Amino acid sequence: MAALMLLAATARAAPAPPLQVAALPADAGALPAAAVVAGAYADAFRPQAHALLRGADQHAVWYRVQLGADWSAASAPLLVVSGAVRTGLVAYLPPDYAPRAVTPYDAGLDPRFSRHALVFELPRDLRAGQPVYLAVGAPAQSQPLHVRVADYDSYQAEDLDHVRISAAISSAQGAMLAVILCFWIVLRDRVFLYFLGYAGFQVIYQMAVSGELYALPGAGVLAPLGYHPGQFAALLSALLSINFIVDFADLRRSVPWMARLLDWARWPYAALAVALWLPPLKPDAWLPNSANALLAASALLVLLAAWRAWRRGNRQAGFFLISWLPLLALTVLRVLQLIIGLPLPAWLAYGFPFSMAYAAVVITVGLADRTLQARRERDQAHRLAEFDPLTGALNRRAVLTRLRVAYADARQSRRPLGLLFLDLDHFKRINDSHGHAAGDDCLIAVAGAIQAELRELDWLGRYGGEEFLVVLPDAAALNARIVAERIRLRATELRVAAADEELRLTVSIGIALLDNATPTPEALIEHADIALYRAKAQGRNRVVQYLPGELIDAATLARQG
Repeated sequence: MAALMLLAATARAAPAPPLQVAALPADAGALPAAAVVAGAYADAFRPQAHALLRGADQHAVWYRVQLGADWSAASAPLLVVSGAVRTGLVAYLPPDYAPRAVTPYDAGLDPRFSRHALVFELPRDLRAGQPVYLAVGAPAQSQPLHVRVADYDSYQAEDLDHVRISAAISSAQGAMLAVILCFWIVLRDRVFLYFLGYAGFQVIYQMAVSGELYALPGAGVLAPLGYHPGQFAALLSALLSINFIVDFADLRRSVPWMARLLDWARWPYAALAVALWLPPLKPDAWLPNSANALLAASALLVLLAAWRAWRRGNRQAGFFLISWLPLLALTVLRVLQLIIGLPLPAWLAYGFPFSMAYAAVVITVGLADRTLQARRERDQAHRLAEFDPLTGALNRRAVLTRLRVAYADARQSRRPLGLLFLDLDHFKRINDSHGHAAGDDCLIAVAGAIQAELRELDWLGRYGGEEFLVVLPDAAALNARIVAERIRLRATELRVAAADEELRLTVSIGIALLDNATPTPEALIEHADIALYRAKAQGRNRVVQYLPGELIDAATLARQG
């Protein structure tokens, strides 16, 4: 959508009228404004091939802007100065040529226009050759400013498209930040904080560059600080972006030595962020280009580290590459444009924030995927902690936990509860005669046969060795016996291949039911165990239900088993 708006804005832009731009030599020194405006240095102005403005390190540089023909458009002419204005501008406009000092950071700019350019309204009867004087303040900035004259109606339509594009990009970024904030509130993972910090400071930087930051209520206090808040936000954003990518893509595990280089790369950003606020160091003269060079170098290092991590199977590094390749490409181009001092093309001006919004969307998807991966790993760990790795049944601790819950629920709701205690017959003989591998195959087969006869609300657990527990919520005596008989019959149908023969299996099953004589879950297990031993004593491969009073004969039954 933003791309379509950009095309529309380009299509609507009216052709620029013929414009003549001349400049006084930068080495002319500080000149009195009244004399320049009065025409005392008219012969010293030198024509320029391009409508570009630059400042000098020690003093303002004077420019003269003139139309090549009388103004004839229906709407008033506007003088538009665009680019990253860091130093401020003084305009001397006809007919009175009174000085108008402006910067993008002023709170009182013309509210009819956005702040992505400085706009001055000129007289409708502007004549060819009638001069407009501009004094570009010190210090010099690497990126030149672009000056043009546009008619009011065309520029207002163009400016409206700019506002729409910016609003669309900002809305996407804001929505992603809100989503990530919700993730952090729920999960408390520091990688979400890194993303919030890096993306949030990037938004502040974009607003500072466009000047919209200084139009917010109460932002007038930032005006004396000039471009420094934006530069500070950009440095912090770069620092936090390194923290984010190292943690997000787990680079310390995938590419440890490159992760260490990135850790060291954070400190120059921190040093520059401090130096920015120390006037004795004169940061305006050297810090922007230094920061841009550092950004280009660290961006390439991040790209290389993520690529190597992705090649080694790092899924999150892949998300990062998909999201940041357009951003990194535009970042490098933007840095080169600033270092070389070329004019800022419209496609790059809009492409950079648009790529930031795109990266935010993809990274949000990547963070959601990372969360799902962590959830799957947690669920897997939970399963490993609760389930027997051989048979897939609950392990002893987990099935006892389920039994205690079912016991408490049954007591409270006065509903029935059944428990089956199962034992694979002659299991020791199988192990001794055919080996433990055959014994494991028998356990797996029996567990599958048991599970096939259970409801979704029933729980199967391996109690130990060849013994299994089955918890049957809401199962009365008849239901429990029916289930037990089905399991016993299914077990007799099993055939397990051993090295030298086909093994036939049987199981013995004891049933215990919750009643007033069952004071604890452990007592219910003990009753089922007694019934199991009686099933074995009666010849195995049978189902026996516990009867009250059998506890006295438990030791005798154990010896018989």
